[in-house]
Amino acid sequence: MRLAFRTAAIATLSIAAMGLGTPLALAHGDGGGNSGGGGSYGASHDRGSGRDGVRAASYINRDTGAATENPDVNRGSSCTNPDHRDQQRLSDPGTANRNVHNDACFLDNRGQKVNGPASFQSSGVGFISACPDPDGTGPQYSRLSDTNGDGRNDLCFQSSYQMTGAAGDLEFHARFNNTAMPGVQHVVWCADADANGCRDERVKDGIRINWNNG
Repeated sequence: MRLAFRTAAIATLSIAAMGLGTPLALAHGDGGGNSGGGGSYGASHDRGSGRDGVRAASYINRDTGAATENPDVNRGSSCTNPDHRDQQRLSDPGTANRNVHNDACFLDNRGQKVNGPASFQSSGVGFISACPDPDGTGPQYSRLSDTNGDGRNDLCFQSSYQMTGAAGDLEFHARFNNTAMPGVQHVVWCADADANGCRDERVKDGIRINWNNG
């Protein structure tokens, strides 16, 4: 619990200092709770408290205009209109030339983006190839790890959404890659105050990447 309280404090203080949105109430699969006056939530979209309806929205970014642009992904894919599925060719060995860009948001019951610590968790084929620091050299942080020891990074924890003054602020970002084996990669994204992955969380959403040989 010490990490959960530390993470909650970081997220709350950072948002209060920068004036960027409202911090997400921190709760888990045990039924939820309150932090800093926020209400509890459960499942992907909770209205149980009547105060804080928060839902997770994860989507695949088409990367329009970039070298990694993927025409299989809807042009309008976003937190409000998410494309959850992708057909993608394996990247060339030793490269990330066809990686997949996954973005995500927490949305309140007015559709406004809110903050809170979160994780991307990968299973199946492929791996997490990028887990960016939310604010560069600032107080927020990210941590990329291999939780099952198979040599592939499968958990990206981020203490906050992006706050860099660039495109993509107020959203969470990660990239996924596969150079080895065709198959399905499942990526769950969730509120994760204890930074231990999505299995014990209820506010979550996910994408599916079908990697193939083209």
